[in-house]
Amino acid sequence: MWALLVIILLTFYLLKENNKRPTKFPPGPKPLPLVGNLFSVLFELKKVKYHHSLWKCWSNKYGGLLGLRLGSVNTVVVFGKEMIKEVYSREVFDGRPDGFMYTLRSFGKKLGIVFNDGSSWAKTRRIALKFMKSHGYGSRLMEEHISEECMELVKMLSRTTKPVLANNLFDVSIINIVWRLVAGKRYKLDDENLKKLCDLITRCFKAVDISGGVMTFMPFLRYIIPDIIGYTEMTTVHRALHKFLTETIREHRGTLDPDNPRDVIDSFLIELHHNNGSSEDLQVVCLDMLEAGVETVNNTAVYMLLHLVRERNVQMRLQMEIDEVIGKERTPSLSDKSRMVYTEAVILETLRISSIAPVGIPHMATADTQLGGYDIPKGTFILIGLHDLHNGSHWKNPQDFRPERFLTKEGNLMQDETLKPFGFGKRRCIGEGLARSELFLFIAHIMQKFHLIVPDGDPLPTADPVGGITLSAKPFKIQFLPRHGF
Repeated sequence: MWALLVIILLTFYLLKENNKRPTKFPPGPKPLPLVGNLFSVLFELKKVKYHHSLWKCWSNKYGGLLGLRLGSVNTVVVFGKEMIKEVYSREVFDGRPDGFMYTLRSFGKKLGIVFNDGSSWAKTRRIALKFMKSHGYGSRLMEEHISEECMELVKMLSRTTKPVLANNLFDVSIINIVWRLVAGKRYKLDDENLKKLCDLITRCFKAVDISGGVMTFMPFLRYIIPDIIGYTEMTTVHRALHKFLTETIREHRGTLDPDNPRDVIDSFLIELHHNNGSSEDLQVVCLDMLEAGVETVNNTAVYMLLHLVRERNVQMRLQMEIDEVIGKERTPSLSDKSRMVYTEAVILETLRISSIAPVGIPHMATADTQLGGYDIPKGTFILIGLHDLHNGSHWKNPQDFRPERFLTKEGNLMQDETLKPFGFGKRRCIGEGLARSELFLFIAHIMQKFHLIVPDGDPLPTADPVGGITLSAKPFKIQFLPRHGF
């Protein structure tokens, strides 16, 4: 009798404590015991569709700092240019969440670059960047590799007269660019094994949202409803990706010449040998480069085609600039960028309006701190309202695709500090330079050779995205017509 009473009182106490919001925590919807705001999120998503739209809807009610409790995890969504800039610039917010979904892909540990933090992150990032640069990153060789992939893609498009599904148009080309640097290898554009790899990466980014969803905040549910929370999909995908990476690294070990490293993997293996390091870190670095380096650039490039096929006037003006600066025969190069301000404006407008990473990559408070007058406990997950930053009140008619917003009255390119597609501060994306080069050369090569039109009988593609860890365009086809004037 007394034991039962003690259990009931203890359970009541634990539920009450779990339901408590930290003192002076940013305001938000009232959490429930154990689940916090998770049920509210799932219910509201039936009406607003996207997580970033829900966060914005709630922030309109509660303020620019939205406080949530997802399961037992304190979470803050940050809105507004100045507040976002503060988060990016303060070291206390440089941590990465250690939730289940984030470590599932990295052997249960914080490894690699994307979801790592602290001294381990700093060391791994420094070594990775050193090896990337030593094997051509940011050099003329890197540009040659990008241009080769662009030309191969143009050749493939020139051989087809049928409409082409745009959504996976760039994925193999982008993997080739990254994988030449990392593993010294490229694949044919129709390679079936590589297409399967691309499909795995896409599936990974659609299994959950970037917050990690129920799988991160109530990980025990993977034993009860693994399919529903995305656990089965995530484990299946990453098992296959790690198998591919393990085989690639094994091949490199077997042919390694310590005096003549061929690529990033070779250089890492030599480094690991000298310092008795673990190959797990190398494997996760390779995984980071595959996932982050491919999915975001592919989605942005696809969205650029989508808006060009929707906006005929933009397409024509872009082609006029290409004809004027490059001509119709010379191969485009990065040296043309400074004179192609409208092309650059099209890229910036695509990065803005699509906001592929709508809340960025989550940060975590590494110590108790304050933000905007509120207390932020250690371990709080921080999501950045990038989609709202790029599509909010700062911009005139933000729903319109209008590259001219990035041009001055004199026709010069104008950078807007409110556009932060690659992050800011120490955690700025390591691959930003490569991504910008890829986007420029892909669009210059394609638009130099083709008109883009909607196939007969197809509707104009919608700009409404498919949700997930990143946003992507809904499936649509394009007819690539060889250019003969305008």
